Amino acid sequence: MHLNQLFRDGFFVSSIDRVTADRLLAEIKADTFVEDRPGSPDIAAWEVDNPSQNHNIPPVYLSFMEQLGLSEATQHLRSHMGDWSRTNCMLQRGKKGDSMVWHHDSYDPMHLICLLYLSEDVWHPEDGGMLQLGEGDIDEHGFLVDPESVSIKASVSPNHGTLVWAINTNPRWVHRVTEIASEKTRYTMVGQFGYRENVMRTRVKEKYGREWR
Repeated sequence: MHLNQLFRDGFFVSSIDRVTADRLLAEIKADTFVEDRPGSPDIAAWEVDNPSQNHNIPPVYLSFMEQLGLSEATQHLRSHMGDWSRTNCMLQRGKKGDSMVWHHDSYDPMHLICLLYLSEDVWHPEDGGMLQLGEGDIDEHGFLVDPESVSIKASVSPNHGTLVWAINTNPRWVHRVTEIASEKTRYTMVGQFGYRENVMRTRVKEKYGREWR
């Protein structure tokens, strides 16, 4: 992991090996997905809204994510803060018309996240579905003041095996997904790594309402 880029920009783009990516894709294609919010990617049927209560993650996904979280890529972070006491995994299926607005994953605080893209197709910028990572000014509640003024640092197409690491402790660092314009399908495995004590400080829905995620 390139620590200078991670701590300067809040993210770092890498990849996993093709054999592992192919194996995960085969497992995911056999999984069951359900609709989420209109215009948002489908989610795995075993997923729950609150990651702290996500106890039904298939072992094939969770074991991969736990190994990734304890890999050399995170060694520097763990040498300062200790090994993760919380690892969560979520799964999404993106299809034509899906997108996500600028956001920071504050609904269940985790220190580090990763997004792994898996797809049988080759993705080009004109296909949409790009992960954009940026930085923007926030108000006293941690919300973006002006989403239109976010400074985009990178745009990443969801090609097979692409892995994006991102620090999740600075609400100025946000990300979004551009609208998928093609008929191609892409899957996103989201990993979250943190510490058990963060659960005690999770009061986001109480503060911002039941619809906040």
